[in-house]
This record gives sequence, C-alpha cells and structure tokens, in this order.
Amino acid sequence: MELDPTSFDPALLLTMAGGTVAAGIVASIVEALKKLPGIGAWIDAKREPGVATVASFLLIAYAHAVTSTPENLFDPIRVFTAVVAALGVAGLAGKAHDVASTMRS
Repeated sequence: MELDPTSFDPALLLTMAGGTVAAGIVASIVEALKKLPGIGAWIDAKREPGVATVASFLLIAYAHAVTSTPENLFDPIRVFTAVVAALGVAGLAGKAHDVASTMRS
C-alpha cells in the first residue's frame, strides 16, 4: 500500500499513534475556541476539560462513522472501542494542554 502524504485517512485516529495526534488536534481546537469573543471567556472559566471531552467524542465519532459500513456502524464492540478511544483522546488532550500551559508560563 502506497501512502499519499496529501491525503488523510480518519481511520488513523482510531489507532494508538493516531490517538496522540487526535489529542493534539483537540487541544489546538480548544485553544483556538478560547480566543473567540464570547465563547472564549466561557471556555476559559475552567471548562476546558469538558470542551475537550466533547470535541474528542465528536472527532472519534466522525472517524468511527466514516470507517464503518452500515452493517457494523452500531456493532457493540466497535462502539465500545470508539468510546474508549474518545475518552483516551480527551485525557491526552487535557494533559497536552497542561504541559503546554506549564511550558508557556
């Protein structure tokens, strides 16, 4: 299989290595949202973990949906692994945010 560096396969987010990439994406999204007027102050009021969890579930749900067939979309094992992956990504995103905040100050 030849890899095309200009394409992105959402299935990569469902791997262990992809989880760290997804965590970086989620942490970056949360940081970008914090800079928006109106919603930024609301997120900055100690709501980053909740926003990161929601963003993680949305990202992993998207990856799960586009890599599933209609027959196995709601397969209990696949859904369970997607939930576990989303929780792992949310945890890693929180840690990535904490490390970045510590290094910045």
